[in-house]
Amino acid sequence: MNVGSLYWLIVLQLAVVCIECKTPGLQTRITDKALNYATDVALDILSKQVTGQKIPDQHGSTGDISYDITGLQINAFSKPSSKASLIQNVGVSWSTSGSSLNVHGNFHYKLHGIIPISDSGSFDLRASSINAAINIELGSDTTGRPTMKAVGCNCNIGSADISFHGGTAWIYNLFSGLVADKLKDIVGGSNGILCQQLNNLVNVNGTESLKNLPVTVEIAKLFLLDYRFLSKPSFQSNFMETYHKGEVFWKSNPIEAPFPVPPLLKFSNTSRMMYLWVSDFLFNSMSYNAYKYNQLRYNVTNKDLPGGVLNTTCQKVTCIGNFIPEIGKKFPNTTVMLYMKSTAMPNMTVRNGSTMVDASGDILFFAQQQGGKYIYFLTLSAMMSSTISVRIQNEKIFAKVLKLPIAVKVKDSKIGQLSPQVLDLIIKGVVAVFVEPKLNDFGNKGFPLPVIESVHFVDTQLTIAKDTLFIATDLKYKG
Repeated sequence: MNVGSLYWLIVLQLAVVCIECKTPGLQTRITDKALNYATDVALDILSKQVTGQKIPDQHGSTGDISYDITGLQINAFSKPSSKASLIQNVGVSWSTSGSSLNVHGNFHYKLHGIIPISDSGSFDLRASSINAAINIELGSDTTGRPTMKAVGCNCNIGSADISFHGGTAWIYNLFSGLVADKLKDIVGGSNGILCQQLNNLVNVNGTESLKNLPVTVEIAKLFLLDYRFLSKPSFQSNFMETYHKGEVFWKSNPIEAPFPVPPLLKFSNTSRMMYLWVSDFLFNSMSYNAYKYNQLRYNVTNKDLPGGVLNTTCQKVTCIGNFIPEIGKKFPNTTVMLYMKSTAMPNMTVRNGSTMVDASGDILFFAQQQGGKYIYFLTLSAMMSSTISVRIQNEKIFAKVLKLPIAVKVKDSKIGQLSPQVLDLIIKGVVAVFVEPKLNDFGNKGFPLPVIESVHFVDTQLTIAKDTLFIATDLKYKG
């Protein structure tokens, strides 16, 4: 990422949807506090970029004097004060005031007359009371990516003082004012060096950096998390609101989920830099595709469980053949495989401080035979209603299973009547040792939020409300 584009990255992380557009799965609010923080950091960067900037050689004449100004370079630039303002239906206006810069260069002049006189030396120009303003149009393209364009940049220099070193002093007054005005025009104005730098930050560095804004993120090589913009940004007096698609697709066949996005809960907060609304639809759309494309099916064998739990014959009491004698008698000296599959899409529900996931499935039992074949003998139906804790860290949403109660009953049996208590004990053990760690492994990978890598969350707070994870945070730039 080019460090000069922080300001534009924070402004354009997300985009807003109009009334006619679809309900978003993710919404953000960028406040004027974030914009002004971004401009302050951007000015530090701009100061470094302007200092050392070389200026093309200049040649000219005034009256009988011709001159050459060479080796021009800006050797100092003072950071101005600045203010960012939101412009309705356009974007952002950024104004700076009170900066100054120093330009060092060499001069050579020639006085044309009966007796030609020529001389050379160096000079220092100090330009002060520099004010600049630029507008940035914000939008999105047809692919849902953000766009930006610099318009209407202008810069004016209040005063310029020039000091010459070397050469004949009396001749300076003949052209010093012209040289000072010439350099003011080069530095200031709508096409001057400062406006060139500002336009370059937006149209070149900023646009290039936006390519790194994650509008689509691959998950587990199978899913595609879609954060594309739904429309142009929307601006209020002290914040901009934005909306994203906020849906997870099956990567090879991205079709929208057949259920609506619930409305996000409204919040009026504006005291922090950034707010994000994340709908539980985002997680449920992934759940839908995981179920539809058979990703919620697992074969559990002895290698997944400790101590030979799925052995049908053992000396210890901890194998399935001792827990359920019917299995040991019918299939001695072998192992059991559990085929676990969802029978419906797991559904996440977010409400008033709690996050729940309801799931149902079947557990099919198979006994392994010689040659690697398996014989089916039992099906249990299972219902789970798990409690999930959610946290925000490193600009990702992480989840962890707190409670995973499961209720099972016999759906089909080829080995007669079985004890419900024993079956319940076995399945709870499988859940605790295999299912829960597997879910937590996935939750520990996290859902990335659409933020550029160099922009980080600070002092983040999470509120769990109806159908909504509401995130309030300040931002820190680490270039």
